[in-house]
Amino acid sequence: MKEEGNASTLEGDIEIKEPKGRSKRQAIDPYNWEPVQTRCSLLLVADFRFYENMGGSNLKGTINFLISLIDRVNKIFLETEWKDSDRHSGFSGMGFVIQEVMVHTEPTPVSRGETHYNMAGASWNVRDLLEVFSRNLNHRWFCLAHLFTDQKFDGGILGLAYVGSPRRNSVGGICSPGYVKNGYTLYLNSGLSTSRNHYGQRVITREADLVTAHEFGHNWGSEHDPDLPECSPDGRHGGSFLMYTYSVSGYDPNNKKFSPCSIRSVRAVLLAKASKCFSKPEESFCGNSLVEEGEECDAGFIGSEDNDPCCDSTCKLKHGAICSDKNAPCCRSCQLVHGGIICRESQPSACKREAYCNGASQDCPSSMPQPDGSPCLDRGKCREGECVPFCETLGLHSCLCDREEDACKRCCRPTQNSTCKPIEPTEILRDGTPCIHGYCEGGECKKTVQDIVERFWDIIEDININTVMKFLNDNIVGTVVIVSLVIWIPASCLISYVVRSEKREEYERVFSGKTKRESTKPFRLPKEKGTRVIHIKRQNRFRPDSSTLRNTQPSKECYRYYGDHNDRLFPRSTYRPEPSPQHHYAHSDSEYYAPRQRHFPIVRSHGAEDVHAYRPKPPSVVTEAFYGFVTYERQCVDRAAARIAQVQAKN
Repeated sequence: MKEEGNASTLEGDIEIKEPKGRSKRQAIDPYNWEPVQTRCSLLLVADFRFYENMGGSNLKGTINFLISLIDRVNKIFLETEWKDSDRHSGFSGMGFVIQEVMVHTEPTPVSRGETHYNMAGASWNVRDLLEVFSRNLNHRWFCLAHLFTDQKFDGGILGLAYVGSPRRNSVGGICSPGYVKNGYTLYLNSGLSTSRNHYGQRVITREADLVTAHEFGHNWGSEHDPDLPECSPDGRHGGSFLMYTYSVSGYDPNNKKFSPCSIRSVRAVLLAKASKCFSKPEESFCGNSLVEEGEECDAGFIGSEDNDPCCDSTCKLKHGAICSDKNAPCCRSCQLVHGGIICRESQPSACKREAYCNGASQDCPSSMPQPDGSPCLDRGKCREGECVPFCETLGLHSCLCDREEDACKRCCRPTQNSTCKPIEPTEILRDGTPCIHGYCEGGECKKTVQDIVERFWDIIEDININTVMKFLNDNIVGTVVIVSLVIWIPASCLISYVVRSEKREEYERVFSGKTKRESTKPFRLPKEKGTRVIHIKRQNRFRPDSSTLRNTQPSKECYRYYGDHNDRLFPRSTYRPEPSPQHHYAHSDSEYYAPRQRHFPIVRSHGAEDVHAYRPKPPSVVTEAFYGFVTYERQCVDRAAARIAQVQAKN
C-alpha cells in the first residue's frame, strides 16, 4: 500500500481516508440491524439520443418512461431480503427514490478539444462515455446517478456500472466520494444503460428493466453470478438470476431475483454505506418531476431555475394555472386541451391502440386494446390488451434452451420445471434475440456479456473467483498452456538450481586453491557435431609455470587439451603439453581455437612426484560452465579425485 496525502491506494480499490479527528461511528450489529434510511436517491439523465428515439422527442413522454421504468426496478429491490445465510434473518425494504430527472432535448455544444457525454457526432467507447459522465459535479448530491442513452456499443454491451465496495470510504458504487483523475474530479456513484443492442435493434421494455436493475445491482455491490449451482441454476431450477453474466430473457422466475451470492455481496455494502447517503422514505419529494401525494405539480426544479409558467418551487400550481405542461399530457399552456387530441401513440407490439384526451382531465386515458389474436412482440398474440408470448399461446411455457446447438432455436417446455426443448417445426430466432450466452447471430449463440463491471476509472478493481472461473471455462486450451507454464517454469528453475548447487559443492570439495594469473576467456571448440562455445578459466600462459607445478593443492582447472593420446599416465619429466602448429591465438589471450582432432579432457593434479596428469576416457559431453570454471561429466571429477587419493595414500 502506498500512501499519498489523505488517499491510500489499495490493490484493487481506492479508499479515501476520513480526516483526522473525526469520531468513529458505532459499529453495526449485522444480525440485528433495522435500517431507518432505506432510500437511495437517484439522478436520472437522458441524453438527446434517448429523448429522440425512446421518448419520441416528447419531454413528458421521456420523463414518464423513466419514472415507470424505475418504478418497476424499485419493486425488485424492495422485495429482496438482504441476508447472508438461511440461518439468520436479513433486512428488506431497501429501494430508490427519484430525486431529479434531467432530459437533454438537444446535443450539448462543446469547444474544440472538450468532450461531453451529450455532445453530437461522437462514437463512444462505453468506458469513455461513463468516465465523461462521471465528471458531473452534481453527482455528489445523490446516492446514484444513471445515464440513459440510445446507441449501440461494441461487443453487444448494454450497460456499464461501477461496483460498490464494502470498504466504507472506497470509491465506486453507492455513496461514493469524489476522486481526482487527469485533472478531473470523478464521482463514481454512476452507471449507464442503452436501449439499443449490438445489432441496432431497440431492446424491449422487459429487457430494459432488467438491464437497469442489473446495473443498479453492480452499484450496490454485486458481482456477476459465479457459475455455481447455487447462484447460476439451470432452467429446471428457476433459471439464471438477475446478475448473471449474460443477458436474461425475463422468461424464468429467477430472472427478476438476486441470487444468494449477490444478496450476500450487497448486504455487506449496505451495512457499510447505507447510513452515509441513503435517506428516510418520504411520501413526496418536491422537485423530482414526479407528482406525488400532497403535490399539485412537480416541474423538477432541482438543479434548474424556477422558471416554469405553471408550477412553483413548492410544487403548487401558479395563479390561473389548471395543470402543468411538464406533468400532464393533456395540458397546453397550463390549460386543458380539447378532446380528440392524441396523447399516446399506438403500440402494436404491446397490444395498445392510440389514446386521446377527453377534454375533462389532464391525464391521458388508458389506451384501448388491440383486437384479440393480433400479432405482437416476438410472434406472440394479443389477448385482452396483453401480449401473450408464443409458447403460452400453445399452452406451454417460454424458455431458453441450455444446449449450445439449440440455443438459437425457439424453445418451450410443458411445465415450469420440465426440460426446455426446441419446438417442431424448428424455428431459428432472429439476430439480436437473447440466448443462453448472449445474442443470436446467424442461428448461433454468440457469447456476449451484457455489461462491463467498472470499479475505478477504466480497469477492473481486482481479480475475483467469478471472472477467473469464467475466463478459464471459456479459454480451456489457453488455460492448460498457461497453467503448464506456471508450474513447469518455476519447477525447472528450481531443479536447475539444485543440480548446479550440488555440482558446485562437489567441485569445491575436490579442488581447492587458485592458480596464478587466471582469467576467464571464451574457448571456441571445433565446429563439429556436439560442440559449442563455452567460457573457461585458464592461465594466461599456455604452459603452466613452475610455481603452479609445485603447488601442493590440486588445480581448479579441468583443462581441455587436444591431441591423439592414449589413456595412460604422463610423468613430469616426459610430459609437457605444447601447442600444436594447428593451435593459434586470434589475439592476445582472447580466443583459443582448437584443432580438428580427437580430443580428451585432462585432469591436472599436482603434489605427487610421479604423476602430473591423469587422462581419463573422454566424458560424453561437457556438462556446463559456471562461475568461469569448466566442469565435465561427473565421471571425470570422480575418477580424478580417486586417482589423487590413491597417489597420496602411497606416499
